[in-house]
Amino acid sequence: MIIWLNGAFGVGKSTIAYLLNQQIHDSILYDPERLGDFLQKNLPTSVCPEDFQDYPIWRRATIQIIRDLASKTDKIIIVPMTIFKKEYYQEIIEQGLSEDIYVQHYILVADKKTILSRLNNRTQENNNWALKHLDHCLRAFGDQISGQKINTDSLTVNEIADLILKDLKGG
Repeated sequence: MIIWLNGAFGVGKSTIAYLLNQQIHDSILYDPERLGDFLQKNLPTSVCPEDFQDYPIWRRATIQIIRDLASKTDKIIIVPMTIFKKEYYQEIIEQGLSEDIYVQHYILVADKKTILSRLNNRTQENNNWALKHLDHCLRAFGDQISGQKINTDSLTVNEIADLILKDLKGG
């Protein structure tokens, strides 16, 4: 099983993923963004574009790594990763993974004001990328990308994790 946490940058995916990983005994956390960061730092921009998701090798590697983890570990894989381009969502989640692996896809949503506040509270990160893509993410997660939406505006991270855990248990 894969628990994919999607949503705009700054909505809380990584924090929730970390909490879920602590609370789900047989789980591992895999963050495909680290692979993208590696590619960007080690390859010229003529090979790996500014948005590493535009690099087909990143998308194929993301699918393959998650499939490999699923087949070799028999653990629940928690993936905190924003995928707001519909064609990449379809390629990775719908076609690359969901055909034979159960993917529970959650979209964490919040209004723009909440996300901006959360981004402003990040002190050690450059939020230019997140701010540049925020409006597109909000549109995509509003009606273009399918998944189970959880409105995080008035919830604590523990409440969000508890909602997901309750949903995973069927109720």
